[in-house]
Amino acid sequence: MKYWLNASFLELDQLIPVAKAAEEMGFEGLTLADHLFFPSEFSSSYPYSPDGKVIWPTQSSWPDCWVSIAAMAQVTQRLRFSTGVFVAPLRDPFSLAKSIGTVAGLADGRLSCGFGAGWLQEEFEIVGVDFTSRGARMDEMLDVLRLLWTGEMVTYHGKHFGFGPIQMRPPAPSVAILIGGNSRPALRRAARNDGWIGSYTDVDDVSKMAAEVLRLRDDAGRGAEPFQMAVVGSPRVAREANALGDIGIQAITVPAVALGPSWATGDVIAGVGEFAARWLS
Repeated sequence: MKYWLNASFLELDQLIPVAKAAEEMGFEGLTLADHLFFPSEFSSSYPYSPDGKVIWPTQSSWPDCWVSIAAMAQVTQRLRFSTGVFVAPLRDPFSLAKSIGTVAGLADGRLSCGFGAGWLQEEFEIVGVDFTSRGARMDEMLDVLRLLWTGEMVTYHGKHFGFGPIQMRPPAPSVAILIGGNSRPALRRAARNDGWIGSYTDVDDVSKMAAEVLRLRDDAGRGAEPFQMAVVGSPRVAREANALGDIGIQAITVPAVALGPSWATGDVIAGVGEFAARWLS
C-alpha cells in the first residue's frame, strides 16, 4: 500500500517543511484540496459528514493548489503531488490547462490531477457558473484539457466549449486525471478517466464502489489499461490497508493535521514521523 499525505488546512509557511518531511519519511505523495472561498452563510450540504456540516474550522487556509505544488516540487525530488480534489467546473479550462501544464513541467512528471464536480452551490453562483450543469461541463473540460496538453494545434466543438484551431504550450501529455467522489456520477466519470479517489466509509462500502468502477471499465473495454484507485480517510484507515489492498485500492491518503497533537508545524511533522514509523516501514 502506498501512503499519501493530505496537506490541506496547513498555513502557507508550513507547506514546504511538511512536504520535505513527507519525502524524507517515505510518503508516496502529497495532496491539496480546493475551494475558491466560502460565503458567510450557505445552505449546501457537505456530502462527507453525517450532518452535512463542514468538518474544518472556518478560518482554515485554502491556498492555490497549483502555485503551492509548484513551490513544493522545487524543494523535493521524489515526492509526487496531486489535488484531492480540485473543483474543476468552477473554472475555465484554458486557465486551468495553462496552470497545470506549467506545474507538470516544474514537477518533472510528478503531478496528477484529482478533480471533483463540487458540492457548494453558492460558490458556483457567486462566480456566475451554472451549478446544475457542472457535471456535463466537467466532462467536456476533461476532453479539452487533454487536447490542450498535447501542445499541438487543436480544435473542439461541444455544448459548453468550442474553439479552434489553437495551441497551448508547454505541453503536459502525461498528467493522469483521477475523479473524486462516492456518488454514482462520480464513479461513472472515474471509470472513463485514469483513476478514482473515494472517501473512506468502511471496507464493504469501498469494495462495492471499487467493484462498480472496475465493472464499468470492463464494459467499456478498458479493463486492461492502467487505473489508479485511492481512498481518503482518517489515520485509522491504515488499519484496513490489507483489506483495502485486496479489493484493488493502491493508495491511502491521510490528513497531516490529524497526525499530531496540534496544528503547529513541529507537532504536525512529529505526527507525520510517528505515522510513517508505524505504517510505512
